[in-house]
Amino acid sequence: MDYSKIFIKDAKPTKIGGQAVMEGVMMHGADKQALAVRLPNGDIKLEIEDIKTPSKVTKVPFVRGVVSFFSSLISGMKTLMRSSEILEEAMPEEEQEETSKFDQWLERKFSPKTVWNVMLGISVAISLLITVVVFVIMPTYSVNLLKHVTKNTVLLNLAEGVLRLAIFVLYVLAISKMNDVKRLFQYHGAEHETIHCFENGLELTPANAKEFYTLHPRCGTSFLMFVMIISLVLFSFLGWPNLAWRIISRLLLMPVIAGISYELLRWAGRSDNAVVRVLSWPGLMMQKLTTREPDEEQLEVAITSLKAVLGELEPGVISKQDEDISDDLEVANEEEELDSIFDNLEDKRYSEDETMVKNLVRAGRAKLGEAGISNPNGDADDIFCYVTGFTHNEIITRDTELLDSSDVEAYRERIDQRAAGVPLQYITKVQEFMGLPFCVNENVLIPRLDTEVLVDQVLGIISGMELERPEVLDMCTGSGAIGISIASLTPGARVKLADISEKALEVARKNAEINDVLDRVSFALGNMFSSLDADEKFDLIVSNPPYIKSEIIETLDPEVKDHEPRLALDGGEDGLDAYKVIANNAASHLKEGGVLALEIGYDQGEAVSFLLERTHYYKPAAIIKDLAGMNRVVIAEKKPAEEK
Repeated sequence: MDYSKIFIKDAKPTKIGGQAVMEGVMMHGADKQALAVRLPNGDIKLEIEDIKTPSKVTKVPFVRGVVSFFSSLISGMKTLMRSSEILEEAMPEEEQEETSKFDQWLERKFSPKTVWNVMLGISVAISLLITVVVFVIMPTYSVNLLKHVTKNTVLLNLAEGVLRLAIFVLYVLAISKMNDVKRLFQYHGAEHETIHCFENGLELTPANAKEFYTLHPRCGTSFLMFVMIISLVLFSFLGWPNLAWRIISRLLLMPVIAGISYELLRWAGRSDNAVVRVLSWPGLMMQKLTTREPDEEQLEVAITSLKAVLGELEPGVISKQDEDISDDLEVANEEEELDSIFDNLEDKRYSEDETMVKNLVRAGRAKLGEAGISNPNGDADDIFCYVTGFTHNEIITRDTELLDSSDVEAYRERIDQRAAGVPLQYITKVQEFMGLPFCVNENVLIPRLDTEVLVDQVLGIISGMELERPEVLDMCTGSGAIGISIASLTPGARVKLADISEKALEVARKNAEINDVLDRVSFALGNMFSSLDADEKFDLIVSNPPYIKSEIIETLDPEVKDHEPRLALDGGEDGLDAYKVIANNAASHLKEGGVLALEIGYDQGEAVSFLLERTHYYKPAAIIKDLAGMNRVVIAEKKPAEEK
């Protein structure tokens, strides 16, 4: 299998997702959801509904995974039932099943909406019950018989996990033999190929979509495999209590497992490295069972659904006969028009106009590719959207528009900058972090995904401390990404952002305003703790200080060493200069029981822990790894006064 065709470097991941249904595909985007179903006569029935603005809880890491799991379960069941209903309504009257007396009674007593909601609730409840019985109770009960063979609790738990996984695989294999399910799996493949096509900036046609695999790293099947594997590992360390407690513990931990699995799926959908490929491999193998190669008509349905989400189509019935007639007329008109053009205007290549959206973007992508930029297509598209105000969708839907000279010049200038190695974020002036937008420029480090591990840990600590209004210091704040994320995701938090750079604090202030936390954030200018009042104390001090050894700076990627502020990178001869200052001064600004949380380099865990330990101010430090298994965060709690 060619992984490069699944984890496509040049692709621009989107938040658009989908679901295969009976003879159709549902696609959902940021604000719309569309359901397209192929009717028995060949027409396509298209329904579109607006999506409510998601609550803030959907932005909280791990919590959003639990919310997404249950909302997807309900939405998926609802959409599947609706597709079946559409097909039934489209059948000839003589083939429709006669309404039962019970259904007639329900319709007389209750409104159609009430009946629908009740049926949906019953369907979801039955599905959950079957899932719990088959994938939780049955494996746990069955493996209980092995306790007479071995007393090793890890082996017993692993056996349970393997059995659960085997049941799942056998279940999928069994249903994949059914004709209706085969059709469903073909539409699943059509959904994936269409999204791949869109994410790669190609025109949405069946021919273009068929160039891609039916496998996609953000698939729900991969999510289920993450759930299976994580539960297998996690349950292996829970011992082997009595049967009732084992079942209860599995049920109680399902939200935790769902949250972890969701974060892994998000990471896999936007990353391409060896770790991601290894973690994604079981899910991709499973997708080989849950997807099949679609035909062109199935791809047309998926494309119709996606175009509706992009705002290109209106709800209604799309007639296949009308489509064919209109296509023939369009081809005839195009041929007639081309004949007249070339008869009268020799060598006029209007389709190659350099100011046309698709040609300008294509040229930008090519230039970045030649310059060796790792993601030339995605970066060129981002720059285009920044310059013109287009969305990524509009690069496709408005691809034949002509741009004015100022936009063309601005785009080419920034493409030249990117080709010369200027980081994309310094060109577009924005970087997402913890699901929030942050303004960045050459005066601050670009927030990185690894640092989200630090924020996740701090959010967990705040929750565990049960503080309604935690006071937090973000030392060496830079863009303010860490402290502002904490303030945004902890509504009661009061956060101070400290930095030696006045220009960095200007960026942080702007970011606090953008993320609507300016009223709960304050700023301190100065060299680390000298910026604070002597009596200032906090519940938590968090920091991502400079930690790269001076001699290593020049070996870094040119995008980093030549463009990001050296002041925020250089940690001195041993990379520990800032940690020494923090170790000696942070305790005097921590409340009793306060916590210090620091991001570190992958090889600095023991050294930083030792610096904290020798001050005798802290309890033994914990070293936290990131998703790649590298040491990333050191956390230490301040000792009570009597223990020092």
